Amino acid sequence: MRNPLSRWLGRGALGNRSPSEYWDQIARQMADRHYRYEPLAEHVSSIILGLLARWGDAKNSKRIMKTDLFEEAFRSRQIMFDVARVNSSVVGIDVSREITYRAKARSRQYGPDLGEYVCCDVRQLPFLTDSIDLVISTSTLDHFSEEEDILVALRELSRVLGPGGTLILTMDNKSNLTYPLIRLWMALGLAPFFIGRTYSISELKSRLKSSGFSVEDATAIVHCPHVFALVGGAMRLLNQVGRVKFDDKIRKGLDFLDRLERRGTKYLTGRFIAVKAVKRDTAQTGQ
Repeated sequence: MRNPLSRWLGRGALGNRSPSEYWDQIARQMADRHYRYEPLAEHVSSIILGLLARWGDAKNSKRIMKTDLFEEAFRSRQIMFDVARVNSSVVGIDVSREITYRAKARSRQYGPDLGEYVCCDVRQLPFLTDSIDLVISTSTLDHFSEEEDILVALRELSRVLGPGGTLILTMDNKSNLTYPLIRLWMALGLAPFFIGRTYSISELKSRLKSSGFSVEDATAIVHCPHVFALVGGAMRLLNQVGRVKFDDKIRKGLDFLDRLERRGTKYLTGRFIAVKAVKRDTAQTGQ
């Protein structure tokens, strides 16, 4: 069946649907496919948790927010659940009611009181100004069709973070050598969901600065080929042939490729850019 998104390219990514309606539809499609164990998803989650350990202080944060609950609803590793075991004062948000509901339902499998779940738009958050200490935003802002939406979301994240609060943000890497293939993949209607605008690392740093943040650290992560359709298809085929046997080899291969993060060319090979940004205290800086 042809991806319905291909009909919308050129006249607005969502057609006549709201973002909530579109992602509700995606959630129902994902549920029908019985999303299977995926070593790549587990690998990415492990990297994000590593960044959180390096850049954040989940244990001592008074309130934490994670944008996007897709991983918690469908994937084999759930970052928010891991964070909630360390600090129960964590809230997860998603624009889709279906995804929010499924994430909350899955959390009950892992233990009681694993955070709070709110259906809302990252561009208009229902939280008080300066009420969050730590925001974890994993590939959320790269699903908008217009750059203005990314800027609105960054300003909103800055608003809810208190002075000195930390934003750990990842987005698709526009500078990745194989990024043009992802746009071709979209144009051919092969993507399982909409992949929107994104930045290079220099562009992201500039937008964060104009939104009230100071960027304290940055890197590129996940150095496997960006042709996700081929990678995902190969993984599914290997799982069918012999899941236990090949999953181990896949994990070792992903770990080996991630050594590229140590090289000066990391922004050409990383699939995602990742930054630690801290909200500036305008009362002290006067800016």
